[in-house]
Amino acid sequence: MHEFNIKLLKVLVLSIVSWMLYFFIINSNKVNSILIKIQNSNSSKGFGLYLTIELFKYFLLIFGVISFGFVIYKSFKK
Repeated sequence: MHEFNIKLLKVLVLSIVSWMLYFFIINSNKVNSILIKIQNSNSSKGFGLYLTIELFKYFLLIFGVISFGFVIYKSFKK
């Protein structure tokens, strides 16, 4: 039983870290300036980098929300 609570705590910490990374990426001037430069370039590599950054950003958001919901579900299930 004690180990189960530690697992939930780990998932909660991962959820919080993913939300923090998501908000860091959104509010980072450096990342936003890179995205603007990529949008203005005509390179196909730029599109791949842009797509990778955007997918990573939304992966962090979705992972944070789902894992937080999982922690809430498991804590109320007990």
